[in-house]
Amino acid sequence: MKRKRPKEKKKIETEAEKRPMLEDNWSWKRFYMICIMMVSGMITAVICGCLSKLTPGSRIALGFSSALFLIIFVLGMEIYRLKKGWFHEKANNYVRISISHGVCCVATIIFLFLPSYVAPVMLMAVGMTIVTNSSLGMLAGIFYCVVWNISKGGGVYQFLWAVVLLVCGAMIVDFLKEKENQKWVAMVIAIFTLGCTVVFSYLDTGKININMISYGVCNGIITAGLTVILYRWLTERMSHTSEQTLERIISEDFSLVQVMRNFSKADYRHARKVSDIARECAKEVGADPFVAAAGGFYYRIGRMEGKPYVENGVLLAKSNYFPMQVVQILSEYNGEKALPTTVESAIVHIVDSVVAKFDVLDKNTLSNSWNQDILVYQTLNENSAAGLYDKAGFSMNMFLKIRDYLIKEAKLL
Repeated sequence: MKRKRPKEKKKIETEAEKRPMLEDNWSWKRFYMICIMMVSGMITAVICGCLSKLTPGSRIALGFSSALFLIIFVLGMEIYRLKKGWFHEKANNYVRISISHGVCCVATIIFLFLPSYVAPVMLMAVGMTIVTNSSLGMLAGIFYCVVWNISKGGGVYQFLWAVVLLVCGAMIVDFLKEKENQKWVAMVIAIFTLGCTVVFSYLDTGKININMISYGVCNGIITAGLTVILYRWLTERMSHTSEQTLERIISEDFSLVQVMRNFSKADYRHARKVSDIARECAKEVGADPFVAAAGGFYYRIGRMEGKPYVENGVLLAKSNYFPMQVVQILSEYNGEKALPTTVESAIVHIVDSVVAKFDVLDKNTLSNSWNQDILVYQTLNENSAAGLYDKAGFSMNMFLKIRDYLIKEAKLL
């Protein structure tokens, strides 16, 4: 016995040593993306200065000021990443953020050739907010407008016009999540853009110009339409990427899957069964099957590291850069630290508790379908009576659909 324990401990430590390597590799990739963002921002500032025929000293100053601004932006991303809160998944995808930043840099250069109060500057804040959050989207948008306004030789009112539109764009993204709200959001954007253009152009020139009204109408319509299109396109691509990530982390060739399989064959088989059944249950009730499958597979991952199971499971998931929906499910493991707060988390808890009971009981006892039905009924009723799913938005209809699936179609044995 004394020989076996050190061997098992050494095995776990050896596999655990592989995880920091994943983080170190990603750290280099993150560093490269940050460097690309810094360089592209400085180049954009210099190009804008050259196109606007600023003095060489002004071009250099504009380039360095952009570097200072981008340092603040990068620090903001790093703060959220280190906190590993809800922003964890987005902040890790520096590639997507770098691409969005590059597109906005190109847009900044193009906007130099447009008349005053015409450029759809709100789109830059919208795009960066979608891939980061409202604070960082607003900060990035202000940077682009600082470069644009200085290079264009715009006054204080033109800059304020751009800032107000940027703030609106960064704040309004959250309202686009509900599809039925998008047409109303588009109307608000169009009216708000028109109002800002008329007000600030009047403050700038001292008169209401029919051209400015026309610019405001066109700018509002274009910005509103492109905002909705941009949001749908980016969220669809991000959703597709998220699904690929969720499928990848439970594939057989993923390193942590191999670690689990080598650690315990029984735990691995349990994880696979919970994952497969949770995926189908999620489809039955219209929940996210990819999140349910990944959450179900790694639901007991904390046991691999030992007590405290919940904390260790969450740390292990974060160190491997799991999507935050999965991390949330693991943080609600068995309702020990927190009750399930999502439908997917409730599904995983239900499936895990049912499969666990089937695993420990004798197969001869469960060979009778009546005994299987009774066990499913009993387990679900106990969990429901304990109020475990009160915070998950779990309706009675969902509960009944899952119960019926577990009884009639799920392969629990």
